[in-house]
Amino acid sequence: MSTRAQTVMLSLRDKILNGHYAPGARLNEIELSTALAVSRTPVRAALAILAAEGLLDYVPNSGYVVRSYTANDIEGVYAARSVLEGLAARTVAERGLSRGARGLLHQNLTETEAIAQRTDWAETTHDTWRRLNEQFHEVIFADAHNSHLCELIEKSRSIPLLKAVKFRWHDAQTVKNSFSDHAELFDAIARGESARAEHLAREHVYQAGRRLVANWRKAGIGENISPRQNVSDAA
Repeated sequence: MSTRAQTVMLSLRDKILNGHYAPGARLNEIELSTALAVSRTPVRAALAILAAEGLLDYVPNSGYVVRSYTANDIEGVYAARSVLEGLAARTVAERGLSRGARGLLHQNLTETEAIAQRTDWAETTHDTWRRLNEQFHEVIFADAHNSHLCELIEKSRSIPLLKAVKFRWHDAQTVKNSFSDHAELFDAIARGESARAEHLAREHVYQAGRRLVANWRKAGIGENISPRQNVSDAA
């Protein structure tokens, strides 16, 4: 893939994952090449790659459209994620938590505990919690030292809804529960209790998926999930 095609691909991927292009939106080669000031060749290559990644669907006689996800799709994604992230936790527990990862996770838990005890939830608080939540999981993935596993986990997390969704908790108990899950998972990994660590990680992700899908269905908007929809996800 040429450098220009890669640049186009990264730009389009970011816009898809962040909801700039809604599910079902058609991506026209000519319009994209004009907007990005490139020829149609790198645009065509970029669209093909994004389709291979599962972000786009190719419709004969129409072209590429942003893939739509249903509540059932999300349930399937979280079922797969729970297994993958459980394996990552088990692997780290078996290998032994590195000193660097231990320090990062300890600091992460200290900061997230302070947030979980707050009652004033400003926009910046949500953003901080989201960053810390993602960091907690990413530290564990990295410490598993399994690039293939990390790639699979990243792919399962890289769909429009899950990347674009905002973390919104109107129930403080949900935040406290998530922090408690993280603290318990850290304890299991630090103690080298691999079976317990795997179980806790799988259950944490599974329950997050259940909440996300339940909130979506409760909204009564329909089965297709839009990246712009505001749904809580704490995994």
